[in-house]
Amino acid sequence: MTTQLKQILLLIFLALSAYLLPISTSVAWLVLAPVAAVGSFFAGRYVASALHGIVALAVGALASGVSLLLSAHVSALTFALNIGTGVVLFVLLPWWAGRARANTLAFRAQERHHLELQAKLRERARIAEAMHDQLGHDMALLALSTGGLQVSLDKDSEAYQQAVRIRAQADEAVEHLHEIIEVLREPDEQASLVLSGQSVDRLINQARNRGMQINYQLSGPALIDAADAETGAVMRQVLQETLTNAAKYAPQQPVRINIDTLHQPVRVRISNPLEGQPVPQRPRASGLSGLREVLERYGGSLSVNHSEAYFDVIAEVQHSRNRRESASATTTRKQTSRWLLVLVPACAVAVMVACLYVLQLATFRATALSPADFQQLMPGMTRTEVAQHVQAQGLDQPLPVIDESQQPASGQCRYYAARTGVLDFGSEMFRLCFTDDVLRSAEHLYPAP
Repeated sequence: MTTQLKQILLLIFLALSAYLLPISTSVAWLVLAPVAAVGSFFAGRYVASALHGIVALAVGALASGVSLLLSAHVSALTFALNIGTGVVLFVLLPWWAGRARANTLAFRAQERHHLELQAKLRERARIAEAMHDQLGHDMALLALSTGGLQVSLDKDSEAYQQAVRIRAQADEAVEHLHEIIEVLREPDEQASLVLSGQSVDRLINQARNRGMQINYQLSGPALIDAADAETGAVMRQVLQETLTNAAKYAPQQPVRINIDTLHQPVRVRISNPLEGQPVPQRPRASGLSGLREVLERYGGSLSVNHSEAYFDVIAEVQHSRNRRESASATTTRKQTSRWLLVLVPACAVAVMVACLYVLQLATFRATALSPADFQQLMPGMTRTEVAQHVQAQGLDQPLPVIDESQQPASGQCRYYAARTGVLDFGSEMFRLCFTDDVLRSAEHLYPAP
């Protein structure tokens, strides 16, 4: 079945539902109402044009209205109730809900497509940023080695001048890297986590081999298992950035590193004194701000204490397994919330329907008389004999829609709704008139035309 044929059939069903529901009898209405609601929902879900759906609804409702107006014994109230209940409640609202669902799914599909495009566009920038972090770290260590070479050479020698040029070129290369990252990275882009295969010990040993003085202390086990891979990656990135800054701003000063994995959260502290006047931060540098974004994304935090004489960085991050447990709990809460979003309205509708049914049942028992019992009543019966067939108390006056052109001759009259069951919503009534506790007349009254 083609899409166009499917839409045509759904539009025909929508028009037929709007036509048949208001003019159907109570028994047929109980079957047609849920079928019309489901079909109208699918019509709104799969018919793309809202105008076509509105036209189908209008045609069906108009045809139904004409049929009701031309039928006998239908009051204006009955006409309004039939149209409102049949068309609005079981056709129009489900059709609108289907269109809302279709629009939601279309929006989500467009959003996913947009996110995929944005992810592809950001991938190169993230790769470049990862390269920048590693190359910047290596160049800072190269500048540190060159600085150590400068100390051992005579300032008037050609080798010393060459070492000065190498260090200047390394610093210039770092600046160029920052310029490239500034161009490639979007302003609202989150910093990426570099899952490097380099261990913390190897990173520290590499810096020591390049001339850095590092005092390293580990409290607790090393994070080397797969369950803590993300935590270890965050720690490596923190160490890499802080060691790069130390090599750049305080190349001859000792660096103290303390890592505590025994407690929650994992705590990493890197501190070093500054020599002389502290070097101002480069305007394009984004290393510490990027670290803060990474740590916050993984449930951690970063604090920086910077003075003229000392530089201290403290990073905290949860274990990977704890984050997964928290994420699992969050997912469970979200699933529970989604179920509640469905169950709460459903329960509210169920309670409302139950209350309406109880009200209708009470009204039926107080005012209704079945046609079968009415046929058993004959003029001349006493009230006691009538009470064997009539249990309801009845009404003192008929409903406003009843045509009571023939007034009772005399006596006291009671009015009863002519109903076959609790879900019979007809407007016809019975009139029973008594004189001296004897039934004088039993009449069937109809709504005004």
